[in-house]
Amino acid sequence: MLSILSFVSSSVLTYIVMPMFYDMLLNNNCTELNYNKEQIPIGMGLVFVFIQTFTIYIVSFYMESMDVFTLAYIISILSIGIVGLLDDIIGEKKIKGFKGHLSSLLKRKLTTGGLKLIAGGISGVLISILISTGLVQIIINTAIIGLFTNLINIFDLRPGRAGKVFVLLSLILLFTSRAGGYNYIIISLLGIILVYLPKDLKAKVMMGDVGSNILGITLGIFCTITQVLEARILYLTFLIMIHIISEFYSFTDIIDNNKVLCYIDKLGRK
Repeated sequence: MLSILSFVSSSVLTYIVMPMFYDMLLNNNCTELNYNKEQIPIGMGLVFVFIQTFTIYIVSFYMESMDVFTLAYIISILSIGIVGLLDDIIGEKKIKGFKGHLSSLLKRKLTTGGLKLIAGGISGVLISILISTGLVQIIINTAIIGLFTNLINIFDLRPGRAGKVFVLLSLILLFTSRAGGYNYIIISLLGIILVYLPKDLKAKVMMGDVGSNILGITLGIFCTITQVLEARILYLTFLIMIHIISEFYSFTDIIDNNKVLCYIDKLGRK
């Protein structure tokens, strides 16, 4: 019941407010060139922040399921959303990748990417302390949340790609979930994405870092609360491998050179 309510609420609210956010960003010149060199609104992920926060709070409160973990999740998406919005507005274009922003931080130069590392790290540690038993699990859970937070951003280079990756990983995590009471968190965001995705696929909007951050941190937090330790270790191994590969190779090139991946990537795109 909780999952159905959250999915329907998120979908309906997204359908209602998305045109308003679109007009607001467009009218205030919050735009950027997409890969087709067209000016389109960036930062549409703001819709994710507002709708997800509202839905999770209202639905869980109504169903009397609000707890410390849920509140921590809401605080996390709000903080990482703010950092993502800053990155969309004033983000450095020359410094890229996990290694680049970490290197800048070590040189005491704060970048928006570095700020994302800090915000994601703090959120990951605080939530991990809430749900973990022992130092080893705290480290594992923190790493999962941090790496998942950045994962969607890695793939957000073509219309609809980030949304598709999120949907795929969400379904896998839901299938292997061992804490069904929290499924509504990710199902709510799926309701948002399924309404938003057609516009992204047509290259009419960009979710920006504010959007990819919300998708990523939700996957990470959901993974830590719903998966057994052995599964979390597998997810962590997968995340580390993806991030290592991304430092040396372009996932766009990898996808374009694989017929199956290329077909899936272009599916629904104009």
